[in-house]
Amino acid sequence: MPELPSVEIFKNYFDETSLHQSIKDVKVLSPEILIDTSIKKMKAVLKGHEFSDSQRYGKYLFGKLDNGLFLIIHFGMTGYLDYISKHTNKQHHQLLYSAKSSKYPRLLIEFSNGNSLVFDDARKLGKLGITSAPDEFINLKKLGPDALEVDFKDFQEIVKGRKGMIKPLLMNQNVIAGIGNLYADEILYQSSVHPMTPADNLDTSDWENLFQNMKKVLEKAIEYQDKPGSLPTSYLLPQRHRGGCCPEGGDLKIIKVSGRTTFLCPLRQKMK
Repeated sequence: MPELPSVEIFKNYFDETSLHQSIKDVKVLSPEILIDTSIKKMKAVLKGHEFSDSQRYGKYLFGKLDNGLFLIIHFGMTGYLDYISKHTNKQHHQLLYSAKSSKYPRLLIEFSNGNSLVFDDARKLGKLGITSAPDEFINLKKLGPDALEVDFKDFQEIVKGRKGMIKPLLMNQNVIAGIGNLYADEILYQSSVHPMTPADNLDTSDWENLFQNMKKVLEKAIEYQDKPGSLPTSYLLPQRHRGGCCPEGGDLKIIKVSGRTTFLCPLRQKMK
């Protein structure tokens, strides 16, 4: 599932390609991914308007329109954005519009300049919606603070006295918004914390170390365009596969934590 770094990159892509262009038409090819809205409303909100800005919160992207409303995009497991220029290969362009290509367009936004923005999602686990206020939507979803925006004081207040294992806590979007399975493993590795460590066994220095590594890992992932295999050799993710080795030596161990496949380095990450 796209995590915070992916969505930040999608935001940058959206800003670079899709702002300040009048929307000529809207095609919803998979209405089942709409949340609390309809094809009719989606078209009415978007057509004749343009995106003026965007904002990201956790794993959500909000495209702000000039009418004060926002397009909500949640990418699910396989969702992504694809901006199609009118200069794109004609045959491919036509195939994409007829939804007969190897891609999986779910929403097509056609701009008056002949270009288009496509929300593509092979597994249809993403969601699209409309809101007048992202803050209200965030509160409705009971999302925790954004992992990149939260400061240590608020972070400490949120995790204080929490029970249960640390990895599921980091991945709980109602506690901290934006972290998923991959980057939870990396954050815990960088922090020398075993993923099954009870959260209430961590002291203030442990939490501070975890907080700093959370920021460092997410920022580094964005810097490397969310390509885990390209991260520095001091990172776990380039070796996060069966048969992989720990960056400092030794074999990776694979376990299940709350049903999620988890990679760790036993020599570095000991239970506390």
